[in-house]
Amino acid sequence: MSSMSLFSGIEHINTNTRLENESFTAMFGSITVDLTRQPLAPGDHTISAFAMFGEVTVRVPANIGLHVDGGALMGDTRYEWRTPDNRPLSSAGLTVVEFETSPVRLRITATAILGSVRIVRVMDVQAQEPFAETLPESSESAGLYEGETRRIASL
Repeated sequence: MSSMSLFSGIEHINTNTRLENESFTAMFGSITVDLTRQPLAPGDHTISAFAMFGEVTVRVPANIGLHVDGGALMGDTRYEWRTPDNRPLSSAGLTVVEFETSPVRLRITATAILGSVRIVRVMDVQAQEPFAETLPESSESAGLYEGETRRIASL
């Protein structure tokens, strides 16, 4: 399942239930690795992501334990939450599955040199709904704003 991108873009959708020492390298290109479509078997899984003048994005399901290590030299490694349709989410109120206690554990070694490695936790929209509720409409004199106002429920 390992892939390399050189001056191109690759979208890799995982179909394996076991990941052992898989490697993804982007040099002057990009790779998106989607691990959300095929459930991983219980146990330990390992992958490495290397970006040099490029970007590697690894999409992982929110229900697995995740351990990320590595580093960046004049680049960055980022960790973020998104919906399945790639809308950004705030991590406030979202529970992170503990690596040590999770039945499915993924270790990612992320290295970026003048590039970027993004680890994206994909949260199911239905699972996110208990954390937010829509506020009732307010009077017209309350001020102008655009978009939907939501209240984060207390835990």
